[in-house]
Amino acid sequence: MMKQKTISISTAKHIKVGSWKMTQHLLLTVITLFMMIPGHINAQDSRQDSINTVFPGDDFSKVATSMGQFLKLEYGAAGAALGWAYTALARVPIAMAWNPAGIAMTDGPELYVSNNELYAGISSSYLGFTMPIGGGNTMGVIAQYMSSGDMEVTTLDFPDGTGENFQVTGLALGLAFTRQLTDRLAVGVTSKMIRETIYRETASTFAFDVGSNFDLGIYGLVLGMSIQNFGVGSRFDGPDLNQPIDINDDLQANPELTSRLLTEEWPLPLVFRAGLRMDVLGGKSPWFKTPYQRLSILVDANDPFDAVLRGAIGFEYSWDELLFLRGGYKLKYEWPVQYDIYTVEYNDQYDLGEYYIDWNDNGVHDASEPYEDGLSVKTDQFSTTSWNSYYGADKYTLRRFSIGAGLKYNLYGTKLIFDYSYSNYGILGMVQQVSVGFGF
Repeated sequence: MMKQKTISISTAKHIKVGSWKMTQHLLLTVITLFMMIPGHINAQDSRQDSINTVFPGDDFSKVATSMGQFLKLEYGAAGAALGWAYTALARVPIAMAWNPAGIAMTDGPELYVSNNELYAGISSSYLGFTMPIGGGNTMGVIAQYMSSGDMEVTTLDFPDGTGENFQVTGLALGLAFTRQLTDRLAVGVTSKMIRETIYRETASTFAFDVGSNFDLGIYGLVLGMSIQNFGVGSRFDGPDLNQPIDINDDLQANPELTSRLLTEEWPLPLVFRAGLRMDVLGGKSPWFKTPYQRLSILVDANDPFDAVLRGAIGFEYSWDELLFLRGGYKLKYEWPVQYDIYTVEYNDQYDLGEYYIDWNDNGVHDASEPYEDGLSVKTDQFSTTSWNSYYGADKYTLRRFSIGAGLKYNLYGTKLIFDYSYSNYGILGMVQQVSVGFGF
């Protein structure tokens, strides 16, 4: 019996030491990954904008090469207030828009709705409902909707408008399933139908989101990861693509047939998210334990298919999980551009044998009269960011910041959630978002 007991204790110790070493190795890998993010972001800077070209040999963005852009909007005021650094902290039904694993710890049925009044009359709305079904499993339903608002129909014959309006809309309906595998690991998946409409043309497809949350069990760290919009592309189709065609112009009685234009297929905006959460006060913090306060520091990486790698940092302060203060800062959501400065040297200096402009018509080349053609000479070069280069270096200094607040209150057994965010979008103006949730 003593020998059997000794073997049991030794085996337990071996398992414990092995788990600790594995956790250390995983933690080291994660920290190394996130230390590489800023350098990798800098390496992927895209030297382009609307008034510049891509430099050969540089990575460049694939902006405007995928459909379903409404899927990348920041749904929910909590995530928006954190500057999108929400992957490892996402919870309640809004988590399905960021990381489906975030709904695993749901205590009971919860409903969450959000509305975001964006720029240029564009608005987006979100509805999510989750319910635990036992055994560490949670089901969820998600709906995302975006509308451009009314826009006037213009044609070549009526460039000032036909008097008719149209809209661009996007709709995603999904069903989520999340399982709490252990007390430290949760995984989730969302299947969703996606439909986008422009006037009377529509494109529809299906996609999946997959996410995980892993409590590293050390230094209060939580690692969250998700892959969103993994699916097949689609093409637009509709009645406005019908075109009359005469297959034989030589035959007068030949009937006119109706053909339909076949549009190109567009991929979905695949997005990979990875985030770290560290509780430095309260929560999972090993340093400052307090039951009434929590301060979480958040770091996120966001790598979409159609843009360069981006990042975000944020914080959330909670008092008794009742009142919340949030702030965030976006990294590399704009790219540096490089411009060459040229001056024109006319032919009085570079004799190209061209004619001069005889302003006073006296038949003599006066000193003030340049030649018709000149030689463009590069004289200087400077680098800056796209917004700064076009709109002024000091006009939008706070454009990457977001702030917000939240309230979660238990009223007679019903949990009420209210979130608010205020984000600076630079030339697009300030964006406010309000979210409301209910728990039963």
